[in-house]
Amino acid sequence: MLVLASLLVLLVAFGSPFVPPALRGQVNNNGGNNQGNNNQGNNNGNAGGIKIDATGVVSLAIATDASGALDKKRREAVAKKTLNADVNHPSKQRYVSLVELEQAVEQSLAKQKPIPDEVFFLAGLQQIDDILVLPETKDLVIVGPAEGFVPDAVGRMIGVESGRPTLRLDDLAVAVRTLVKNREIGCSIDPVPERLADLQNFIKQGGPATAAVVEARFKQMDDILGMQTVRVDGVPAESHFGIAFVEADYRMKRISMGLENPGVKGLKSHLAMLGAGGNTMQRWWFVPLYDAIYRSEDGLAFRFAGQRLQLLAEEELADAQGNRFAAATTRVSTKAFAKQFTEKFPELASKSPIFAELQNLTDWAVLVALIQQEKLAEKIGWNMTTLLDERRLSVPTFNAPKQVPSMVNYKKAGASIIGLVGGGVVIHPAQTVSKSLTAASGDQRLESSKKTAATATRSEAHRWWWDAGK
Repeated sequence: MLVLASLLVLLVAFGSPFVPPALRGQVNNNGGNNQGNNNQGNNNGNAGGIKIDATGVVSLAIATDASGALDKKRREAVAKKTLNADVNHPSKQRYVSLVELEQAVEQSLAKQKPIPDEVFFLAGLQQIDDILVLPETKDLVIVGPAEGFVPDAVGRMIGVESGRPTLRLDDLAVAVRTLVKNREIGCSIDPVPERLADLQNFIKQGGPATAAVVEARFKQMDDILGMQTVRVDGVPAESHFGIAFVEADYRMKRISMGLENPGVKGLKSHLAMLGAGGNTMQRWWFVPLYDAIYRSEDGLAFRFAGQRLQLLAEEELADAQGNRFAAATTRVSTKAFAKQFTEKFPELASKSPIFAELQNLTDWAVLVALIQQEKLAEKIGWNMTTLLDERRLSVPTFNAPKQVPSMVNYKKAGASIIGLVGGGVVIHPAQTVSKSLTAASGDQRLESSKKTAATATRSEAHRWWWDAGK
C-alpha cells in the first residue's frame, strides 16, 4: 500500500493534446470592412501556433519537422516564387519608414486592393534595433535585421534563413490605438476559484492506495480543475497581438511542466527541478527586460538593447474558497526555473518563434510609448491618420481565446504536491521607457545609422524601405 502524498509530485497547468497544424486558429470574418479585412485571406489567415474554436477554447497546433535542412530548402523555394528578388535576401540593417509605410497602406486602401505581403510584414523586418527621427524629411524610421519570409507549417510568417518571425502591420496598428488609453497590456490564464477549491479538497481526501490507483487519481485532477479562464488586458483579445500573448504564456507553462521540449540545451522543466517541500503553487509571468534604451544627445535617435523579456516567479497559496495569494517565501526550484528561462530566452526565441513574436510585440509597445513620451510624431508632423482609423484600416480578427482546458503532469518524487496556477504577460510600456532610457553620448552606431537613413537612395518601387549601403 502506498500513501498518495508520498509518491508523486504534481504539476497542474493549462492545455490540451497536440492537434494537427491544419486545425490551428481560424479567421473570424464577422466585422470590419472589405478594405480593412482584405488581408485575412492572402496574408493573415493564421494567428500563431494555437487553435481557438468558435467557443473560445484554446488548444495546441504545433507541427514538427525532423529535417530542418529540408524545411529550409522548402522555404527558399517558396520565397523565390512568391517574393520580389530585392526583398528576398538577408540584411543586417533594413530601414523601414513608418510614415511612408502608412502611405503605402493608404494607397492600397484607396484602390480597394489587398495590402501586399511585403507591406503587411514590413519587408521581412524581424526586430527593432534603432529608431531614427528625420525632421528634414518628416520621417520616422525603424532599423533592424530582415530577410525573405514565408509561412511555416502553422501559418506564421518566418525568415527563410533564420526562421524568426517578421514584424506585422496589424500589431503596429493595435499598439498605436490601444496604448493611447491603456497603461498596461498583457494576459493571464487562471483557474476558476471554485474548481481550485474542489481540487484542494480532492487532494486532502487521498489515502493509502496502490501505485495504479494513485496515478488514476492524478489523472482525475485535470477534470476537476476543468476549463481555466483566459483574460487579455489592454489589447483586443481577438487580435493577433492578444492571441500571441496567450500562446506565449501557454507554451511557457507547458515547457515548465515538461510537456513540451523546445530543444534548448540546458533548459530544464520546472518539473525536473522539483523535490520535496510542501504543497504550493507557482505563478510565472513575463515582463520587459531591456539593458537600455539609448537616446542620442539631440533626442532624434534611439537604440533598443537587451533581450526584451524575462520570466518572474512567485509561490502562491489558496484558501478554502480557491482564492489565491502570494506566499511568504519562494522555493529555490521556482526561482531557479525563472532564472534559467530568462538566461536561455534568446536561444529559446531562436528555436520557438512564438517567443520571438513576444519580443516583437514588446518592441512595438515600447516603441509607441517612446513616440508618445518623446513626442516624436509631433517633431515630424505625423498624425498616424490611417493607422488610427479603425473603420478604414480594421485589423484581422480571430476567435477570441476565452478558456484553456487544464492538464496534469507528475513524477515520482518526495512528499509534495506542486500546483502551477496563474501567470501571464504584464507589460507597462511607458514605465519601461522611463526606467530604461539612457543617454548615448558619442554613440557612433546611432550616428552612422542616422546618416545612412538621411542620405540613402530609395527605390521608386518601394520608397518606404531600403537596406544599408543601398
